[in-house]
Amino acid sequence: MQKPQRLYARIASMTALVALSLTAQPGKAQETQAASPIDEIIVTATRRATAIRDIPASVSRVDRADFEPKATRFIGEELRGLPGINVRTNDQGTYTDISIRGVPNRIHNDTVVVLMDGVPFVTGDDEGDMEQLPFGAVGQVEVVRGPTSALYGRGAIAGTINYVTRAVTDEPQAAAQAGIGSDGWRQAAAMIQRPTGDVGALLLSAELQRSDGWRERTGRNEENIFAKQRLDLNERLRLNLTGTYVNTKQDLAGELPTDRRGTPIALPGGREGNWNNDGAGFYKRMWTSTAVLEADVTDNVTSTTRLHYRHANTRAVQGAFQRFTPGDSTVNFSGFRVDGSTDTYFAEQQVDWRIDDHWRLLAGGSAERINANHIESWSGEFDFGPLFYIRRRDVATGNYINQGDWLYSRLMDAHARNETQAGFAQADFSWQALTLTAGARYDRFQRKVFYGPSGSGYGPDPEVTVKDSDSRLSPKLSVRWQVAENVTAYTTYGEGFSPGFGPLWSFRNRNTNLAPELAKNIEAGIKATLLDNRLTGTLSVYQLKRSDLLQLLPVGASARTINSGRQRSRGVELEANADLRDINPGLALALSYGFTDAVWTQNAFLEPDTNIPYDFTGKDVAGVPRHSGRVEISQRLDQPALTLRSWVDVSGDYAYDGANSRKAGGYALVNAAITWAPMEALELTLTGRNLFDRKVNSVVSKSDGPYAYYPQAPLQWMLSGTVKF
Repeated sequence: MQKPQRLYARIASMTALVALSLTAQPGKAQETQAASPIDEIIVTATRRATAIRDIPASVSRVDRADFEPKATRFIGEELRGLPGINVRTNDQGTYTDISIRGVPNRIHNDTVVVLMDGVPFVTGDDEGDMEQLPFGAVGQVEVVRGPTSALYGRGAIAGTINYVTRAVTDEPQAAAQAGIGSDGWRQAAAMIQRPTGDVGALLLSAELQRSDGWRERTGRNEENIFAKQRLDLNERLRLNLTGTYVNTKQDLAGELPTDRRGTPIALPGGREGNWNNDGAGFYKRMWTSTAVLEADVTDNVTSTTRLHYRHANTRAVQGAFQRFTPGDSTVNFSGFRVDGSTDTYFAEQQVDWRIDDHWRLLAGGSAERINANHIESWSGEFDFGPLFYIRRRDVATGNYINQGDWLYSRLMDAHARNETQAGFAQADFSWQALTLTAGARYDRFQRKVFYGPSGSGYGPDPEVTVKDSDSRLSPKLSVRWQVAENVTAYTTYGEGFSPGFGPLWSFRNRNTNLAPELAKNIEAGIKATLLDNRLTGTLSVYQLKRSDLLQLLPVGASARTINSGRQRSRGVELEANADLRDINPGLALALSYGFTDAVWTQNAFLEPDTNIPYDFTGKDVAGVPRHSGRVEISQRLDQPALTLRSWVDVSGDYAYDGANSRKAGGYALVNAAITWAPMEALELTLTGRNLFDRKVNSVVSKSDGPYAYYPQAPLQWMLSGTVKF
């Protein structure tokens, strides 16, 4: 136990020394300083527009101008390289799994809060389904690391990601974009922005994407439409109206087998092969409408009102892969399909009051309701043992060999209503170089589910109504110190919670005595600029502890949720930018690094399906690399008008499974992009991803060890062109 303590004592000492050394720099006139990255404005971390340097938290901002030249085609990819964030993908464009500060997900992104323009995007399964967001509408992405339930309530265990839609300006604009790339990728998009009289402006955009996919039967079709109207009703009243439509069809290949050490087992077709269900894929169609009204009630009081509605139709056809052993004559998986329809209603009122030169108060309340209907069907040869519903493919031919024995069963017909009501408040007190912030949020949350007629090979399940409710008060406290004109330091404490209602298929056996999962986080950091803003950086150290963990233990096609275990994460997060114009005009360097030490301090349980005891206490959290980051260098040239970019994404080895039977899987992927503007109205970008064609695998495991992997994308090229009118 002494080594981590000594490590973090040294880190804290180094942070203090850096702060003192920076304050010793002689002052210089700042009139000619260029804007630095830590002067960028974000809203998510404080619920009001604030420069990054003044935010007492570890935050990042990624603009469309940053991620678009990198050929970021799927939501979640723009987060790669940010410190403390681990991005894992199963099949491209689906199930993007985001882990922040080493906190794993029970299901799909249920330990982070995903927002669009401040509105939570939570499904009926309590998931943060990022793939439902209209990525083509995004103008910037704001990330806050650490628990944020004092601001955003349930699910904010590890952090918050806010996708901010494009801003609407008065400048008349029009642009068309087209792209082609590897594996049959092609894209077309158009955007137009025009003033609407003297009271605002309208932005319209539409995008179409097609791809054959790099693995067999992994094509993608996507269309999205985005409209945003800004209305300046008077000098004190501003209204933004946003509407989006997304229609996505993504075919899926699924997992490939490994042995118990996580080493891939070769099958016909190799990494490109597809042993999933015929017709496996995700189909998502969604409409959203949002209204945000900002009112300057007085010179010192601002009111913000948010109203939001969205409807989503989803269908998932997939296979649950079973362990494969060399010499087996068949590849086995369970066939299942989930059809969902979800309606979400959200309302929020917030008031920000600057009382005087020292005090500032922010307070508000919100209400959300999610109505969800999920129908889950399983198919295959029924097995009364652990295989459940099983489909078998012949290893030699890939053909089904037991199709005549398949049974089709509706295992769930769930009609759910999730409701959340919340009130929050935050007070800031500033005195000379210090700012003290204290706040809290109270959440009341309920779920009620009616399970209609269903059944399996074991027999019919009775109709039943299940409900649960709970509440939670989440505090936050921070101190920010303006050490010098160019240096700020902070320390902060925050909590996060999850009600752990989980997916609807697990709620039927709900134990209403379960406590919400709790996370407590303490961190300290420093943010600084040097050399007339030529060098900027942020450094944070933290410790996050989770208790009353909500874990899903499989029971046939359902699961049992228990409060069990504790987890601790410690880490360092660093972002730095250097303007190297003195070496060569237009040269810049960006560096990000995250050290994450995520360990189970208590994790012992009995698996219900097998009655096998497991104890992972003291083990690293599976799937979390200790070291990760990005190094990026760019060069801008005036003649010819070129921008050259190269970046390396680095990830260290990670534990494949809970028992830490093997640690491997690290990589360094080299990427590059060239942007050429032969004329003011035309811009061409050529992007290469994974230039050295590294074969990277994302290994997945069960309690008894690794069993499968998802192969990650090989070398890919994309060429896009934009014409402005």
